[in-house]
Amino acid sequence: MALEPFQQNTVEAALHALTSDTGSRRFLIADEVGLGKTISSKSVAQRLKALRDGPLNVVYLCPNLDIASQNLTKLTTLDVSWESPPDRLSLAAAMTGTEPVSEFRLFSYTPDTSLPGWKAVQRGGKVEERQLIASLLVRVAPKFWRRLSLLDERNAQEGHHQHFGWKPKAPRHLPAPFRAALVTIMGLDGVDLDAELRAWLDARANDIAEFILRARAALALVALTNPVTRPHLLILDEFHRYADLILPNDDITLAGLKAERQEVQRLLIRTLLGGDNALQRPALLLMSATPYRLLRVDGTEVEASRYRSFIKLVRFLFGDEAKAAAEVAAERIAEHHRSLQAKGDRKAALAAVKSAKLDVEVALRPVIARTERATTITGELFDRRSHNAVVEPNDLRVFRHFAGAVSRTMPEMSGWVTTLWCSVPYPAETLFEYKVGKVFTDLPKITSALPITQTAHPQIRALVVADVSADPVKPPPVDLALLGLPWAVPTAPWWKLGGPWAELFAREHPVGKALLFSRYIATPLAVSAVLSLDVQRRQKAAKTIQPYLRYEAKTPWPLIASFMPWPNLAEAIEPARNATRMIADVGELAKKALAGWLDDRGFTIAERDDTDRKPWELAFDIEMALDRTGAIVEALRHVTGLPTRTRKSWLKHNPHQHKGTISKAEVKLLATWLLSAPGMAIGRNLLRHQPELLPEDDGLAHAFKFCWHELRPYLGQRIFGPAILPRRKPKKRISYPDALRRAILIGGFEAVVDEHLAVMRLIGDATPLEHLGQAFFGRAGRVRMRKDKVRKPERVSVHAVVPYAGAERSKTKTAKDKKLRSDSLRRAFNSPFWPHVLATTSVGQEGLDFHVWCDRIVHWDLPRDPVDFEQREGRIARYASLCVRRSLANTYAGAGLEAGARASPFWAIFQAAREGKKEGMGLERWWSPPAHKPISITFDVRFSQNAMRLRDLQEDLTRYRLALGQPEPGLFEDMIKHFELKPGEARALALDLSAPNTEAKAGGMEHPTP
Repeated sequence: MALEPFQQNTVEAALHALTSDTGSRRFLIADEVGLGKTISSKSVAQRLKALRDGPLNVVYLCPNLDIASQNLTKLTTLDVSWESPPDRLSLAAAMTGTEPVSEFRLFSYTPDTSLPGWKAVQRGGKVEERQLIASLLVRVAPKFWRRLSLLDERNAQEGHHQHFGWKPKAPRHLPAPFRAALVTIMGLDGVDLDAELRAWLDARANDIAEFILRARAALALVALTNPVTRPHLLILDEFHRYADLILPNDDITLAGLKAERQEVQRLLIRTLLGGDNALQRPALLLMSATPYRLLRVDGTEVEASRYRSFIKLVRFLFGDEAKAAAEVAAERIAEHHRSLQAKGDRKAALAAVKSAKLDVEVALRPVIARTERATTITGELFDRRSHNAVVEPNDLRVFRHFAGAVSRTMPEMSGWVTTLWCSVPYPAETLFEYKVGKVFTDLPKITSALPITQTAHPQIRALVVADVSADPVKPPPVDLALLGLPWAVPTAPWWKLGGPWAELFAREHPVGKALLFSRYIATPLAVSAVLSLDVQRRQKAAKTIQPYLRYEAKTPWPLIASFMPWPNLAEAIEPARNATRMIADVGELAKKALAGWLDDRGFTIAERDDTDRKPWELAFDIEMALDRTGAIVEALRHVTGLPTRTRKSWLKHNPHQHKGTISKAEVKLLATWLLSAPGMAIGRNLLRHQPELLPEDDGLAHAFKFCWHELRPYLGQRIFGPAILPRRKPKKRISYPDALRRAILIGGFEAVVDEHLAVMRLIGDATPLEHLGQAFFGRAGRVRMRKDKVRKPERVSVHAVVPYAGAERSKTKTAKDKKLRSDSLRRAFNSPFWPHVLATTSVGQEGLDFHVWCDRIVHWDLPRDPVDFEQREGRIARYASLCVRRSLANTYAGAGLEAGARASPFWAIFQAAREGKKEGMGLERWWSPPAHKPISITFDVRFSQNAMRLRDLQEDLTRYRLALGQPEPGLFEDMIKHFELKPGEARALALDLSAPNTEAKAGGMEHPTP
């Protein structure tokens, strides 16, 4: 599938700049948040590769590892055969070029970790770096190494950190270039390296860490000059957060050690950017949605004026090769700046702004492309809802307890009481992250034991209770019915849903996951604890805490069979799809399809004298008769505790040589079982999205391993009992496995998994089975909460609602990381499974995607300014989001329901949308559908200034979005206010730096063809 028109135009403009023989080979993609800058950069890489014979080395830099983990995965699909190298530039120096041949060599680094000297506090590096340095010093400076290692051992004996340990063997190619780079980095003569290094160490008071810093820099220099690892395409993502990499501060004069480090850093940067050697200069692609506010690594701005920062950036983009063009651009930017300040005659002033705007656009388009929804799409991008949060007496009792504790123990902190009480539910129970949290010696009479709808916090109640004060009534931002479900509601059901899934699907406003933002680090932990405790309370009382679906040694086979993705039976039926069809009708059609499939394979369907077999017994018999016995036996090795004798025992009684008789009653039972067994739902989806997997013995084993070790423990959590088990007590007791199979049908489980795999196939990087494995974040996290003993807080589980940072793992024998990994949480939240609410602070506000199954942003606390507002909402207003899929499903649902056997219904919807008539620049269909807007929720707390602040913020946000793409947003906003411009008038005067429409050339294919 081709890129959208605006992306294709951007790629063409970038290619023109990056392949120019006379230009600087630099280009900035500054598209608005969420418009797929990484996708465009990937297409640029594909096109550049087509222009060269050998592999294309792509080096991707970004400010932190979370963004790197998310975005690099999109780039790795350039060449799935490429095994990711180490995440440090210094370790990449060990690469020899003898690695398996790839069309692309992809490297991902952060400046902090891979440019030694960038941050002085990070000197020692990773263990692997120090081991490599030690192995090289043995070769290039053995006497110095003996001195260094003895010094290190002595320091360790005195209780200091030991830097060196076991030394691997140094790669043969590396000692010579390392020696040369070390001499350069340290400013030595290199005549007697051993002696010079010993003298250097003496002069620095045996500072081992400082030497390691220089040695790491030498390895980085080797990597940057080695043809195997030297970048051909350098991508600087979110570069505005480390802009001194390209715009160094020459006004600061340093001395001593700081000056030496600065020189090391600048040497590495010059080498990274290609220096003065035009032949070795990489194509440089900058990416940032906010390129006008340039920050140094220490957080200070490159220039006090964004206008001057932008001028510097433009001069860098044009480079020395196009100084004249850079000066013209700078003068036009200055003229635009002056025109925005004019406050005289309205008509003349606006005409001058219009003229200056057009001149700037012409001057900058050779080096910048920026697409914005605000200048392309008219109208509001979000469905904005403000929920009334009423303060009740119990809320004030909690406040009084908090205020009293602070006034008695820590009166100097009294100014924080109101702010934290407004944001943190039950502060006496949940407040740990601030000094003021130490004041509590007891708990108030009003605690979190109250039902969630009566919680003593106005915003918690407003979060889960409908706002009846509004007309029409506003549904709650977080639906309690969704929190208890193990999977979300499918966007395009294949038949009529049942149970809680039917109730949620029938709502006038569809319900998706929620992303909650707060300004205070204690709030996500507290909100997660309170809401997760409510989910637990709704669980039916049980005599045991043992999970459902646990392995029973005496009767293992029914459960094993239910989670086995039977390789032949996965092809036996294709569930009939009709949005108005009842599940019973689907079962009848499945029975007919299964009977025909069995008949085609030589089975006889007739009455039998023996007792009808259980469906799981039939599954074993049929698969053995079709000769997949060996593969199944191997797959069963993943059942921990299943003895080898037991694993092979059923072979004696069911020889696969005989294709027997199957009764009609057995066919009916088996058809229903195949429709509803979780392993079969996964198996059929793997046939749709990864058809080569199940036919291979190893593939079957991996698929069963996922079903048994990931899916089964997740679905077997006791907390899902209320959602899975019948609400009314049936006459005949229904086991949990039977109830689960029923839930899989009425909850549209197979349709949900198909939708998830289809969208991840569109935007993801891994195989379908890997995406499924990433959908679960393991055991529930835990956060602290004071209960009976105030001084000894308990750990409570968080699962349906989880904080993005700060939660700990539940204790397990195998858990290596104490903290829940934020990357694992992000992937799980971007799946249809738990958690259904992710609570975060600004740590999740910039650069990360949370849009796959989330349709609403909850602003627990109002953002400080429109910049934060924009960044928060940009997390979910993204490509192929849940809201976009709802729009596509409404328009192209027929294509999904008519998809053929072993075809993905939701991929058919995507295909139909791609083949449909293209309108405009492609933004409304795939990013901002007008009829299905994402939801932005705020709270109006009585007696607070929230309503007034929100009104001002939303007005500022409208102006900000129009001004965001302007070099001087504040000036543009002032002009809008001064002349009282309407949105349409302001839009006409806003800079439009979108790439000009060009005829698409060959290549630039982004999404896999269905």
